[in-house]
Parts: sequence; structure tokens; C-alpha cells
Amino acid sequence: MRKILIAGCEQEISSFNPQSSRYEDFDILRGKALFAAHAGADTCIRGALDVLGVRNDLELVPVYAASACSAGPLAQADFERLAGEFLTAIADAMTPDVAGVYLSLHGAMGATGERDPEGYLLQRTRAIVGPQIPIVISMDLHGLLTARMLENCDAIAVYHTYPHNDFTSTGQRAARLLEAILDRGARPVMARIIIPALVRGPELITATGLYGKVIDRAKAMETGGEALSAAVLIGNPFTDAPELGSQSLVITDNDPQQARRLALELADAFWAGHDRMLAELEDLPAAIADAATQPGPVTFTDAADAPSSGASGDSNTILAALLAASYRGRAIMPIVDAPAAARAHAAGVGARLRLSLGGTIDPVRFPPLELEVEVERLGDGEYVHEVSRLPAHAGPTAVLRHGDIRIVVISHAVFMMDRAIFLAHGLDPEQADIIVVKSPGAAMRYFTFARRNYVLDIPGATSANLKSLGHLVCPRPMFPLDDDVVFTPKPELYPSASRATP
Repeated sequence: MRKILIAGCEQEISSFNPQSSRYEDFDILRGKALFAAHAGADTCIRGALDVLGVRNDLELVPVYAASACSAGPLAQADFERLAGEFLTAIADAMTPDVAGVYLSLHGAMGATGERDPEGYLLQRTRAIVGPQIPIVISMDLHGLLTARMLENCDAIAVYHTYPHNDFTSTGQRAARLLEAILDRGARPVMARIIIPALVRGPELITATGLYGKVIDRAKAMETGGEALSAAVLIGNPFTDAPELGSQSLVITDNDPQQARRLALELADAFWAGHDRMLAELEDLPAAIADAATQPGPVTFTDAADAPSSGASGDSNTILAALLAASYRGRAIMPIVDAPAAARAHAAGVGARLRLSLGGTIDPVRFPPLELEVEVERLGDGEYVHEVSRLPAHAGPTAVLRHGDIRIVVISHAVFMMDRAIFLAHGLDPEQADIIVVKSPGAAMRYFTFARRNYVLDIPGATSANLKSLGHLVCPRPMFPLDDDVVFTPKPELYPSASRATP
């Protein structure tokens, strides 16, 4: 029976987060535990299992999967350990009856000594499995698709939604690409066009924005049979890397001219609206003043300190501004501060203490704030994300109260893309006046009851004010970092002639 190897390695980083991530930040799954963890989850691996697992002519082999919350660049020694485990597991699983490989990747990983971790893993995986066994991957539309990645895989399925709600269906699309190769003898040809633009803001919401119209055309290419796969990736502007930017990608069945033509169509459509794909940021003091006049809950989106995008999560900027404004409403917010959580646990529920909050990871951006608080609740930080139904490991946690402001203090950064961090700690967001959301897209999906969402112009390693970050590595000129950027499309075809099958 033919075997399909299934593995994954996923993390998104911000090059502007001063704290490196470590091996210990990753959840590692091997063997049967890998499939068990994803069976009831909303993930790409779950989607691949849905499609391939019902076949009686394939044996699915769970190999290895590593995933971590977005963070700073992975320390090189830790990446080498992770990559070594990943590649050893692939090599150990190789037998003569392996017919294909599916890898769930992100695309915006980064290590302190390796700017293209996914490309490295794919290149080494290709060396292990050989040139003829198809490798299909799935990835985030915020991924940085590199030439090394394209050269060492056969086909790619990319998310089509932002905020992301198509994890499972993307895995299903990847599995069908693998089926096309194995069952029909498809010979994928990939056309990629690099677009010199870093984009943010409401026009990226695929349900309503300009970007969504471009993605609708990509989806139509797939469903209408023009392409095996089509996407426009917008990259992660916080991962400062040599191939950072936006990209169109079209994969056809042995039709390079069609792939080029469709990739050009998507790239031109995206570029036509790129200058409108900028974040509309609001002044924090003005937002606080306006929020006080609203009749119901509002959300303060702190996308600048979003752990889901790679930020440190230890911003106290909004808290300091609420105090400075003598805000009297009910506010709830999360913050990453392991020392404060430890002090709260040592003091116990009901204790009153003065402690420092914020700036334990990024003190240059967030000077620590001294505050009198009461310890209302303690926890172990183990709960389940709404967005993926996978577990969160936030470490020792505490709910601290200062007046009517409640702060959920956690020890380790976790995804904050839903309501789970509040609900798991006894806080009902609908009963608050201001809800601080450390995610660029969570408000529009999980906090739709809010009267208004304010996207704030405040500091952070994932600020949508891209010029404030200080890119050093990405290609230039690049919109909006530079003025008068010119786009000259240059389609690239993969695999190159050196690996193309006859």
C-alpha cells in the first residue's frame, strides 16, 4: 500500500521583537499523537486527514509536527535542534512504498542564523525523499514564499481568507493537489510574481475589501479548472527577510503559459489597489475620549503588540493611557508579564500589592508601569483557543484588578485571536466597556457585539505603521517604505529545468 508522510512545522515571527523564541516554545507531536491532536481541530493537517484518511489505498504516516505561537526569531541553535528532529523523523519514515509527502508550514518562520527556515526544511526533505516523490505543502497567505521553497516542492495550497477561517479547507485543497499528482499524473508548473508592496488595513479583509476581490478571482481559477492552485500572498511585513513582499502564485497542470498569464492577471489586479491597502490608525487619547461616549462595549485593537503576528505581548501603552485619562469605565486587557504573574501567585487571591506591569520583554518600547492591584483570580494558563480548538499554554496566570480595569496577566505569549483568554479567566467581554484585543483581525470575527473598533497608532513590534519598524533586509524600493515604487512584473517558473520531470 502506498504511504503518505504527514508532517508540519509552523511559526510566524517578527524580526522586531527583541526576544528570541526557543525550542521549548514549540508543541511537538510525534506518531499517533499527531493525528489525535488534529482530529477535532480546525487545522490544515485536519483537512488533509479528512480527504486522504477516507481512502483505503493509502496509508497515512504521522511523522512529526512542531508549532509555536508567533514570537521573535528562533535562536539558531534551537532551530537546528528542531530541524534535526524534523528531518530525522522524515528519514526514519522513508520506505520504498512512500508515494508522497504533505507538509503543513507557515511561511514566515525566521531564525537568527537562517532567514528561510521553510526553504531549508524543504530542501533537506527533498534530498531525503528524492526528486520523484511529490511534496505538497500548505501555507499562510502571510507567508514569505521563497525560491528555495518553490524549487523543492511540487504544489502549494495557500489560505484564501483573512481573518483566517479556512485552515481545514486549505489542508483539504493541499490533499487534493497531492491526489491530482498521484491519481491523474498531474505535472504542476508554478508561476510566481513578486510584488513590491507590504500591505495592512481593512482592505485586506477578504469578505469586504479590495484584496478579497483579487482572492475571489484566484478561487475562481481553482474551482473553474483554469489552475490547480492560485493565490496572492501578502507576506508578513514584520518578518524582515530577503524575499519579503507580496506575491501572486498560480499552479497549472503542465501549462507554463497559462500559469504565467494567470499569475500576471492576479498581480496586476492586486497592484491596481495596493495604495489603498494601508491601515487607518487612530490616536489613542482621542480613542479613549470617544469610547467614553459610546453606549456599549468597544474594542481597542492593539495590532502593534499582537503575539499572533510575532510581538512580545508585554505592551502597557493602553493601560498607561487609561490611567493618564482617569478613565472610569470597565476595561479588560491581556498582558505578558511572567514576573508579575509569579508575584500574584506568591501573594494569593485577595492580596493587594504594588507591582510593575509590562515591559519585561520590550522595555524600550514599553517602560515598566508601577501599579496598585488586587489579585482576583489565579490560574495555570491551560485552556483551549476558539480559533483553532487547540490548547493554549500561557503558564501561570492572574487576573489583577485596578479600579474597574482588569488585566489578564500571563507568563508566556499565546495566540490572542479570539475571546478565549478572557473567557478562560472568568471575564465576559460583553460586560466590559473597553476590550483590548491584541490581534489585528480578532475584533471583526469574535467581538462583533462591540459598538466600534479602534485600531490604534501605538508602538510595538508588529505596528501597522510600517515605516516605524526599521526594515534592513527586505528588497527596496518597497511600498510603503519608499515613495514612487514602480512595479515591473517578472514571472518566474518553477520547478526549474534542472528538476523538471521529462
